[in-house]
Amino acid sequence: MSSWFYRMKMKYQRYAISNLAAYASICFAVGYMMISSGVGAGLYYNYLAFLPKQVLHGQIWRIFTAIFYPPSTGSLFWAVISILIYYSFASTVERMMGEFEYNVYFFGSILVGELGTLIYYLITGVNAPFLPLFTHFAVFMAFAIMYAEAQVLLFFVIPVKVKYIALIEVAMYIWTFIVGDGSSYVYGLLYTRISIIAAFIPVVLFYSATCKASGGTGNIFKDIKRNLEQKKRQKEWRDQWR
Repeated sequence: MSSWFYRMKMKYQRYAISNLAAYASICFAVGYMMISSGVGAGLYYNYLAFLPKQVLHGQIWRIFTAIFYPPSTGSLFWAVISILIYYSFASTVERMMGEFEYNVYFFGSILVGELGTLIYYLITGVNAPFLPLFTHFAVFMAFAIMYAEAQVLLFFVIPVKVKYIALIEVAMYIWTFIVGDGSSYVYGLLYTRISIIAAFIPVVLFYSATCKASGGTGNIFKDIKRNLEQKKRQKEWRDQWR
């Protein structure tokens, strides 16, 4: 832990929200019930969603109320499943990080995303909303960094290591960065790219801090190269004894 972060923790840790993962999940549930109805969706967009133009005109509560956007806006079944999955990952990350560290990581992820959306507005004048879907990605990636070898049941049936799901997720985001997604057609490809960059910033910072503490370089590409070389040497050593 760096000295400046340690000083910040000593000064502000009493303000950290305990069981933040649980409270965030409750907010997602409330947000889903709101957005799944026509009137509620309008209420969220008009008064709660982070819209940079409105925030710059004094509606600063939107910085905080943007959190109500749920991980899934599909059917009730998938909404419940996605919130439960989120809580499972987030509560584990919170316990391992510590309350203050998780507060900084979670709210920092949101603020970075909102800042990216604000920058996009200042560049293009497009008043696009910030939806914290990429924040959910950041929480899962923190779990994947800490528990890369853990297994989860994909589709509740197929056992898959978390690191492989994380790699697939990263590949999907890289593809989206290149070609865009549904929001790109509405707000522009730059909007999607800024959102993805903002989502990766807290993940990269967390990876750097975590891996340096455990003896890594803190550089994800160097660490991947080193791990591949190490596995190659291990394979060569096993082969010579066959």
